Amino acid sequence: MKRVLLEPILKIFLKASVIPSRSFGAESRLDALNLGLRVTARNDKVFLRWVLILTIISPIGWLSAQSPVTKLTFEEAVVIGLQRNVILNQQKNQLEATQAQKLNAIGNYMPNLNLTGAFQRQEGQQANTTNGNLENLTTDYVGAQLNAGLTVFNGFRNYNTLTQSNNQLMAQGYLIKRSTQDVVSIVANQYLQVLLDQELVRIAEENLKTQNTILEQIRGFYEVGSRAITDVYNQDALAKTAQVLLIRATNTLLNDKSILAQTLQLDPSQPFEVINPVMAEDLIRFRNMPLDSLIEVALANRSDLKQLDHQSRANKFAYKSALSPALPSISLFANYGSFYYSLIAQDFEGQFSTTNPSLSYGANLTIPIFSRFQTKFQRANFKVQYDNSVLNYQNLEKTVKLDVQRAQNNFVSALENYEASLAQFQAGELALKTQQESYELGISTQVELAQANQTHVIGATAKAQAEATLLFQQVLLEYALGTLQPQLIEP
Repeated sequence: MKRVLLEPILKIFLKASVIPSRSFGAESRLDALNLGLRVTARNDKVFLRWVLILTIISPIGWLSAQSPVTKLTFEEAVVIGLQRNVILNQQKNQLEATQAQKLNAIGNYMPNLNLTGAFQRQEGQQANTTNGNLENLTTDYVGAQLNAGLTVFNGFRNYNTLTQSNNQLMAQGYLIKRSTQDVVSIVANQYLQVLLDQELVRIAEENLKTQNTILEQIRGFYEVGSRAITDVYNQDALAKTAQVLLIRATNTLLNDKSILAQTLQLDPSQPFEVINPVMAEDLIRFRNMPLDSLIEVALANRSDLKQLDHQSRANKFAYKSALSPALPSISLFANYGSFYYSLIAQDFEGQFSTTNPSLSYGANLTIPIFSRFQTKFQRANFKVQYDNSVLNYQNLEKTVKLDVQRAQNNFVSALENYEASLAQFQAGELALKTQQESYELGISTQVELAQANQTHVIGATAKAQAEATLLFQQVLLEYALGTLQPQLIEP
């Protein structure tokens, strides 16, 4: 009976827990289950002890189990960053408010229409409308009225307000586009920094492995008497130095990963690796394009410049709209209504539809004479906003040109540095291979081998840094031109 009740419990624990392989040797979970059942068959008390032990070690197994490493591509990182960026989402929310503001400006050209109704019961002393006497009465009143109004002219306020709303909506749209490029630029820089850190860790691991291999070789040579003990000591120091460099590179990688994870709002308990992207094949076109052509591209594509342009226009029409209160205004109105009064000797339908309906319509003309300088005050404020927006646009236009010039110079320098680093890496790799062969033959010394290995490590590091720097500068150049897209680099 105990066996029947306890066997399912053991199966659940064995399936749910992560049992280290050393606990059962080479046996599988099924073997562990069969082993537990055989123990149960011999002694139920031993079986209960098994259940207790598994109950204790199961949480430990869950904690010790490592989550699979997620491969994070550049496109995935950009998509996550765009979805979770707080500032970008707030600006998208503001876009909805700007669209509603434009709809309100369109509505100013339409007539307003209102329907009002009223019901009143009055008890006590009141005038009897049928004979004029003051009597103690209970009366009922039911009324309804339909009102309509249309603004014909209000000093061009409707036109200026609608044009202002259109420009503000365009400005908000360009602001969102530029903010999207901001997010792409930030994510790209952090992504490429993690990519560089991963490459430096890989180089440090290979260097440590190489140094340990050379150390074992030198120890072998020392044991047979072909090398001095100083060579062993020197190589052992180099191996320890390589280990320290690996620790530092790993720590830098972890720190930069945490920064990227914070930007993307990733789960810190989920490990991830970034995938090495491929540089675009048409990078050379930026080197050959003249600066004037690049500036024209930037002026035509920079969303922040277009945003300030439309914002300046919006402020201009807001300034014009501030003059409207000083100009005459004309509006039309119409009212239609009816009512029922209980003291009138007629039924509800007869009063409402025949006796009491009334219609009134007309026009209103308003000519401002003196507004206590309020119009002048408002126009002065809007003029300051307009003038400042013009200055901001002119300043940004100059800044865009300088950004493009600086980005192009840095990109060309990074491209030349990358080409030189390839030659440096190939030369260092060939020198290390040659020195290893010479050292094994006894031609070169351990110092020369160590110098060749150091040259190779420096070359590999320079190549990785130059490649990452080139990708950085590519992103910065595209950002300066206003053409930065998530598809800039492809995995």
